[in-house]
Amino acid sequence: MRATWAAVVLSVLSLGRSSVAQPSVAEPPARRGVLVELYTSQGCNMCPEAEAILGRLAKAHPEVVPIAFHVDYFDKPWKDRFSDPLHSRRQAVYNEVYDKPRPADYGLYYTPMLMIDGEQSVNGRDRASADAAIRRAAKKKPAATVDARLALKGDGRSGKVSIAVSSASARVLGRELLVCAVLREDGLVTEVERGENAGKSLVASHPARLTRFGFVTLKAGEKASLDLDLELPSDADPARTRLAVFVQDKTTAVVNQAVDLPWGRPPSPAQPDGPVARRLVD
Repeated sequence: MRATWAAVVLSVLSLGRSSVAQPSVAEPPARRGVLVELYTSQGCNMCPEAEAILGRLAKAHPEVVPIAFHVDYFDKPWKDRFSDPLHSRRQAVYNEVYDKPRPADYGLYYTPMLMIDGEQSVNGRDRASADAAIRRAAKKKPAATVDARLALKGDGRSGKVSIAVSSASARVLGRELLVCAVLREDGLVTEVERGENAGKSLVASHPARLTRFGFVTLKAGEKASLDLDLELPSDADPARTRLAVFVQDKTTAVVNQAVDLPWGRPPSPAQPDGPVARRLVD
């Protein structure tokens, strides 16, 4: 049976309407936000180079919304701190719906793999092809607008993102769209003790720490809205965390728009925005 995006996300759907304060807003950007996903693993010796490239792509292209989805199929003998079966399942669905040329021997189920706007797959170590794909994607008009408003509770570690989506193109009308909110915390360092990267200090670029989903169907002249509850992992630093919100066709996986907003205040001068030394062992 052909996989669908609904099958990937139903088990993690989380909707909420709790009382919150201190809103942070991502207004619909004037230009398209380009979602750049990296499928990676701390158990893959080719992935550190790709993670560094993801960080450089994000700095070189201000329109990029970067997310590193760490897969779980490399979790032996080293358990990747950021891995999640959901990430592997998401990549597997790309392998099902992708309609462009792909590696004949392993399709789109490998690391490191980049996916640009759900449409163009690129080897994660191919910086030139990734740059070109991002430039092409950035020239396209967004098919939807996204207004994301993040309101945090008093502790600053939990809150709610209210998302309003409207059509900017007739091609999204009447289609079921997947709306995703992903927390990422950049620059964490892991001392890897086993596996292909044993003995290395790996810097994680924009790893997904928490993912929430919902679904909307757009009608002409109307907005579709949903609320998603969010909570930081216990070891996450609010000042280093950002929230990505994107809208994606449930059937084709094409991304219609992506936005990025901070979770908390930026790091103070006494806490420079660099890698955080953190020993993470299984």
